Amino acid sequence: MPTDSEQNFVVNIIDNYVRQISGNWWTFFVTGFLFILFGLIFLIWPEKAVVFIAYVIGLFAIIVGIWNIGAAMKIKKIEKNYQKMKENLKSKFFS
Repeated sequence: MPTDSEQNFVVNIIDNYVRQISGNWWTFFVTGFLFILFGLIFLIWPEKAVVFIAYVIGLFAIIVGIWNIGAAMKIKKIEKNYQKMKENLKSKFFS
């Protein structure tokens, strides 16, 4: 039977994971809003929309690139923390 500290340890891991994943809800909201806006622009001004969308796609590509670099750094940090946690668990239970 796991002790209270072991149960709290597992709960903390899950809590941290949920906090990290749910912290990016706004990116989905903004993306959805932008797609609706683009659709309306294409329906209202189809000729001007082609030029507009070229600028928007360029800007969007830059923003997504920056966001991906930030996500990669977060993933690396999570990996390091996981390696430390794994070593602690191995030493605690298998030594």
